[in-house]
Amino acid sequence: MEIFPSHTIHDISTSARIEQSHGVVSRFKQLFFKPSNPASVTQQQRGPRTRPLALTVAQRTDVGRKRQHNEDSVAYIIPKDQQLLENKGALFIVADGMGGHAAGEVASEIAVDTVCTLYYQDADTDIPTSLRRAIQYANATIYQRATENTEHSGMGTTCVVAVLRGKTAYVANVGDSRAYMVRKGHVRQISQDHSWVAEQVRMGQMSEEEAQSHSMRNIITRSLGPFPEVEVDIFVEPVEEGDAFVLCSDGLCGMLNDNEITSIVEQFGPQESVYRLVEYANAQGGIDNITAIVARVNQR
Repeated sequence: MEIFPSHTIHDISTSARIEQSHGVVSRFKQLFFKPSNPASVTQQQRGPRTRPLALTVAQRTDVGRKRQHNEDSVAYIIPKDQQLLENKGALFIVADGMGGHAAGEVASEIAVDTVCTLYYQDADTDIPTSLRRAIQYANATIYQRATENTEHSGMGTTCVVAVLRGKTAYVANVGDSRAYMVRKGHVRQISQDHSWVAEQVRMGQMSEEEAQSHSMRNIITRSLGPFPEVEVDIFVEPVEEGDAFVLCSDGLCGMLNDNEITSIVEQFGPQESVYRLVEYANAQGGIDNITAIVARVNQR
């Protein structure tokens, strides 16, 4: 994966960049992430009681057929504590790293570890706000690490996160890793790609078909790490019993079309689905690392 910034990098000294990045991380810590226990939030703070969902989940990541290292990272958390589950929901995340000397792997691991940890440390039960804070803090952390270590200079990662709480799904993304919802035989992409070709399509300068085969289709315009601050897109979707959510890196969605994703996820449970999705992507060439999470929803 390549990064094509939508704004210019100014020529500043390494020491100034490090000082700036320390300031960004310190500011986020002081303002947003004071130690707290979400499970202790009062009923008034949490709002109306949400009925927890029964979830069947599986994940898989694979190096693919062309790459030497797997720079994708993936995780999900379904809290065992019922009050925490009601307050914060279940979280699913995929990150697709970029950068030489295994720096992409470092960036994606930082993103996954930081978002998972800080999201549940944040006592705020407003999900979009909590997600945005965690992702922006992960961005500041990656930026700081990159400025302090020359081997990690320029590293970055995409990030797509879904939180399922009650009858609502919250999706946050930076980059071109995707979140889909499969419902009653149809699939819909929830997230919005931050890529050069996607922007051309949104502006009406290119068709979807042209974008799929364009030589610049892998160039992204937004990611975690290159800059001290990042904009995070948030999407909110109602959830129905039987819905399936698919989070994946572009190594998967670049190899399968919507109908192929729908067919696999509708026919099989999550464990078999992630296996077949990855195997199919490899059979199509496996030109990149391949990662997928499938979560199927059933009301208790």
